[in-house]
Amino acid sequence: MKTNKLTLPLLALSSALLVSGATLAAEDKKPETAPPAAAGVTAGPVAPPALTPAAKPVEFTVPDPVAVVNGKTIPKAAFEQYVQQLRGRTKVDSVEASKSLVDQLVLEELLVQEADKQKLAEDPEIKRQLAMVQRSLLASSVIRRMLNDNSPSEDAVKKEYETATAAMKGKEYKASHILVDSEDKAKEVIAELKKGGNFAELAKAKSSDSSAGNGGDLGWFSPSMMVPPFAQAVTKMEKGKHSEAPVQTSFGWHVIQLEDVRDATPPTMEELKPQITQMLQSRMVNDYLEKLKAGAKVEVKEIQVSEAKPTAEAAPAANDEKKEDKK
Repeated sequence: MKTNKLTLPLLALSSALLVSGATLAAEDKKPETAPPAAAGVTAGPVAPPALTPAAKPVEFTVPDPVAVVNGKTIPKAAFEQYVQQLRGRTKVDSVEASKSLVDQLVLEELLVQEADKQKLAEDPEIKRQLAMVQRSLLASSVIRRMLNDNSPSEDAVKKEYETATAAMKGKEYKASHILVDSEDKAKEVIAELKKGGNFAELAKAKSSDSSAGNGGDLGWFSPSMMVPPFAQAVTKMEKGKHSEAPVQTSFGWHVIQLEDVRDATPPTMEELKPQITQMLQSRMVNDYLEKLKAGAKVEVKEIQVSEAKPTAEAAPAANDEKKEDKK
């Protein structure tokens, strides 16, 4: 399945203006469960759980403004915007969580007021950074709006799924191997197996691969996951047998034992839908950017490359080296 690369990182919104939501994460902690009964101890008849009324949803009203700092109001709209930015990262569904967020807004307002006192907005470097943030926000907003207006259709997702899963059809193999650094050593292993040697024990004793501790077990894999010589050897083997000759790859010499074979089962469309949708959106972004470029008059100036001149500090050092050579 081919995917197009994003030419510009426009999908990610600038996080420079988003305050940390770490203090709100405490709301998500689950209570600890009671430890199980000790082995061998009979707890007796278990009483049915007590019936408790379901918790009613709590509604709370956010005031407007949410706070006033040194006479400057923080409007409810600012609170709601922060909630929207935090959505998916942490929950803001209780009075305690909302208070924590307001505290964050108050601290931010205090810092902004301090920045005003120091006239930081007039600093040339800060002006430059603010301009960069503005450019990034405007550019990403154009992309976001374009994607909101042009969501991938169900037919497009289904067609891409069918294309992707067609390439996934085939066989999967479960095998073990013993990796050694020479053909002679591999032949010795094969000879021991023919005498009745245990494959897993030989792998633990002789294999240099990280799988040696598991008896050489590689688990389930598709041929495309392995280097070609290894994959070709496995696909020609009979289940339950080991390779009759060493198999050479760039890693060394392998003795392979095929454990099992099964039909590959591709993921369902629901499982792949998020990745497919993201891929289709990436294509849409690329197409949109190419369309903008095609309709624009773009003149790219050539970057000049020249040899760097030695700095004032480096020049005396170079002269010292020349003096040493004369000596």
